[in-house]
Amino acid sequence: PSAAAPQDVREGQSSSLECSTPYACPWGDAVLRWEGHDPRVATVSGWLQLDTSGVGHHLTLSTPFSWRDHSKKLLCEVSYGSRKASTEVTLRVRHAPKDVQVRVSPSSGNIHVGDTVSLSCGVGSSHPPVSGYRWYRDGAVVGSERVLTLRGVRREHHGRYHCEAQNALGTGTAPTTTLLVFSAEISASPAAEVREGTATTLSCDLPGPEGQQLNYTWYRNGAWLQDSTAHTLLLPAVAASDAGYYSCQVTNRQGSDTAQPLSLSVTYPPRTPTLTLFQETQGGRRAVIRCAVDSHPPATLAIDRDGTVLATSGAQVAPPRRFGVTASRNALSLEIRDAGPRDSGKYRCTARNAHGSASAAKALLSPAAELLIQPSAEVPEGTAVTLTCVGPGDTAGEPLYTWYRNGKRLREGPAPTLRFPSVRGDDAGAFQCRVRGSNSSDTSGAVPLRVLYPPRPPVLSSFLQTRGGRLGIIECSVESDPESNLTLHRGDVLVACTGGCPPAPRARVTPSYNGLRVEIQDVVLEDEGTYVCRAGNALGSASTALEFRA
Repeated sequence: PSAAAPQDVREGQSSSLECSTPYACPWGDAVLRWEGHDPRVATVSGWLQLDTSGVGHHLTLSTPFSWRDHSKKLLCEVSYGSRKASTEVTLRVRHAPKDVQVRVSPSSGNIHVGDTVSLSCGVGSSHPPVSGYRWYRDGAVVGSERVLTLRGVRREHHGRYHCEAQNALGTGTAPTTTLLVFSAEISASPAAEVREGTATTLSCDLPGPEGQQLNYTWYRNGAWLQDSTAHTLLLPAVAASDAGYYSCQVTNRQGSDTAQPLSLSVTYPPRTPTLTLFQETQGGRRAVIRCAVDSHPPATLAIDRDGTVLATSGAQVAPPRRFGVTASRNALSLEIRDAGPRDSGKYRCTARNAHGSASAAKALLSPAAELLIQPSAEVPEGTAVTLTCVGPGDTAGEPLYTWYRNGKRLREGPAPTLRFPSVRGDDAGAFQCRVRGSNSSDTSGAVPLRVLYPPRPPVLSSFLQTRGGRLGIIECSVESDPESNLTLHRGDVLVACTGGCPPAPRARVTPSYNGLRVEIQDVVLEDEGTYVCRAGNALGSASTALEFRA
C-alpha cells in the first residue's frame, strides 16, 4: 500500500491521512486498515475506485493530533489471509515546548551559603526546537540560559524558581520549584540593645523553613543554653548578666548550620559606686579619692567635697593646682597633694547615665600633724633614722613636740625631730607626735617603724615530766626580725625544725613565730645529751646549747 500524509501537522488541528492500494478486491478477503491511531477521536472512511480513470482501494484517517503524537509512527497495512504488507508514516506535529521541568543540582543535601547550585530547564518535547529560555525567581526575571548557575549562594537566592522555554509556536512553563538556602540567622526583638527588665525574644530563622522538621540548639558566649524545636529563645525580663554573644545551630535530616553570633547588649543605670579613700601616712602628705561604678552605657562620674565639685569625667572642671584628676571608663580618681585639714570633709561620688544615677559618700579626716620617717619606715639595725613631726604651719608661738612609741611618752621638747643615730631592734614600734602651740594642739596618726635584725642568742629550756609517763619537753625561742627558722639538734641528729622537716621518732613538734616546742614521748637513756638550738634569718644566725638528762 501507499500512504499520504501532510508533512507537518499543527497540534489540535484535524488532519487527514490516506492509505491506498492500486487494486481492489470487491469480493475478496483483502483488508486495508490504519494501525497506531486513537480510535476514540479518529474517524476512518474508505471507498473503492472501479472506473475508467483507475482502480484502487482508498482508506482515509481523519483525526486531531496532540504533541504527544509527535514522532509517532502510523501503519498503513493491507492483509490477505496470512499475508501482510504495510507502509510506515512518521508524524511531525508542530507544537510549543511541552513537559517543561526544573532540575536542581545537587539534588540532595542542604544548600549552604557559598555553595554552587545549577538549575536546568528540561523540555520533554518541542517542534520546532526550543529557541530561547527565561528564568524567574519570585516572579522576577533572573536569567536567559538553559542552565542557571548560582555561584557563591547567598540567603537572597532563596525563592520560588521556574523557567520558560520558547519556540516559534509559543512558550512552555515549568512548575515552580522552591530553592531552600539552609542558612541560619539570629535576630533580636525589640532590638539587639535593650533596657534591663525588657522582655526580649531572640529568633533563629532560615529562609522558608515551612515543611521542614528542625531542631534548634542555643549558645551564649560559646556555652550551651538549651535544645528546642522552637526557633525562638525568650528572655522574659532581660538582666545585665544575659548580655553576650548568642548563636544557634539548626539541624534537619540532612545536616546543620550555625548562625553567626549576635551581640545582645543590656543597658542599665549605675549601681552604687565604690568609693575608696587613701591617705599616705609616710612621706608625701597625699590623699587619693577613687570612685568606680558598674553601668551600661558608661556613666559620667563626679567627685565633690561638701557639695563643691572637684573632679568630673565629663566636661572637665579646672582643678586646683594641688589636685590631679585621672578618668577612665566608669572610673574617676582625684589625687590631692600636700593634703591637710583643709581637705577634710564629706566626699561624694555621683554616677549618671541615660537610665539613672547613684551615689556614695565617705568622710576624709586629714590630721593636722603628720609624722615622716627617713630614710624609710623599714630599715636594717644600725641605720641612722630620723623621725620628723610636720605641723599644720599655722601653729601660734613656739610649738612644743611630744613623742610617743606604742602609746607611751618618750620625750618632749622644741625639736621637731627624733633621731636614732644607730637604730636597734628594741627601737621598733608605732610612733606618734603631738604639736602644741598657744592656741592649738594636733596629734599625728601612728606610723610604724620596723627594724630588721639578725637573731639574738636563742633561749633554750628543758623539763622532764615523770608523772603519768616520762615526757621530755625542750623549748627554744628567739628574738629577730624577720622571723627566724629554728632547728634543734642532738649531736649530729636533727630532732625537729620549724621549716617542716620530719621529726625524730617519739618527738612531737609545735612550731610558732620565732619559737619551737618539742615533746619527747617515753624518754629513754638514749635521749640524753647536748641539744643545740640554731636560729637563722636573712641577716644572720645564732645558737644556744643545753644538756638534757633523763
